[in-house]
Amino acid sequence: MSELKKGYIQEVSTVRVIACLSIVLLHAIHFTVGFGMEEGSTSVDYVLLTIAGILSFGTPAFVFISELLLAHSYPNVLPKDFYKKRLLLILLPFACMAVLYAILSHYDNLARLPHVLVLNFIGGYHGWFVLVIFQFYILHRLFTKFLSRVPAKVILPVSLAINVAYLAIFNFIEPPSDRFLIPFIWDRGYWVPFFGWFFYFCLAYCWGRDYKGFLAKIKKFQVWIILFVLASLALLTYMNSLNFTLLHFNSKRADMIPLSISLILLLFLAASKWKIRSRLLSLIDRCSFGIYLIHYFYLIVYRVFIDSAADIGYWKIPLLFITALISSIATVLLVNKLPFGKYILGRTGSSQTGTEVNLFVRRKRAPL
Repeated sequence: MSELKKGYIQEVSTVRVIACLSIVLLHAIHFTVGFGMEEGSTSVDYVLLTIAGILSFGTPAFVFISELLLAHSYPNVLPKDFYKKRLLLILLPFACMAVLYAILSHYDNLARLPHVLVLNFIGGYHGWFVLVIFQFYILHRLFTKFLSRVPAKVILPVSLAINVAYLAIFNFIEPPSDRFLIPFIWDRGYWVPFFGWFFYFCLAYCWGRDYKGFLAKIKKFQVWIILFVLASLALLTYMNSLNFTLLHFNSKRADMIPLSISLILLLFLAASKWKIRSRLLSLIDRCSFGIYLIHYFYLIVYRVFIDSAADIGYWKIPLLFITALISSIATVLLVNKLPFGKYILGRTGSSQTGTEVNLFVRRKRAPL
């Protein structure tokens, strides 16, 4: 019996690992050279920030594979305990980490702590991605109920237009006001609404319902996918050279849509050929949600330690990446040994074949 029939999709595991590592690495770069070009920045900083911008495809990749798995596993209806499990195993850890990072950033200013907590709960820290995923859980239910019969040739162009238009507003238009939550929305609040990720969701929904067909298509058009990646990289480089003041090196740019999609397709294509079996990759895959939540904490801690010890320049990037990754994996495994650990950093997936990690919640599937 094939892996696909057992409910295990090797390609998804591989892409998820690469997406997870990409996010940790891009944050290691940001902790070294900053989040954007500033006075005194060098050409090396520009190159590193551009690399970080490319690595930010990891967030759209998580969006894509989460809906791909949903559409593949639940094409018609969601199980009764679907939302309950994800509230406990995904949203609760998100809330726990929101509290941790609020305290970590404002332990010396407790008067602002309630304000920071509210901002974190609505997506003010790097865990905002979880809020996007929960919107997709709701969208998936609506799609399976009302839009499953709408052809892809209608859904995809419409969703792409909505996605690009939404991001373009925040990429190229100045904030209309500096009052209330407007600055927060323009800075990072616009990341959370599903409109900024709608095309990824719709594309994954259409292909997830016919995963075998999806693999067949990307294998058939592999040359075009490679050309698509190169063209998308050229577009991103050109947009960076124009130096738009509102364009940042991140995944929330309209011109990141083609690059993210092309890289996702290329990774699925490569993963379908490699068929890699590695205990290390399996471990990272199983701990991916916890790594995503806790790695930022270790980057903060290790940056302070390294900066106080010595000036090692750009070597700080690989050092931060490796130490934060190892510490995150160890923490996830240790916390999961506690009876309530899965509610703090999420549950680790199973390494057994036949077990599918549906985004960050594992689920056993009976053979078809």
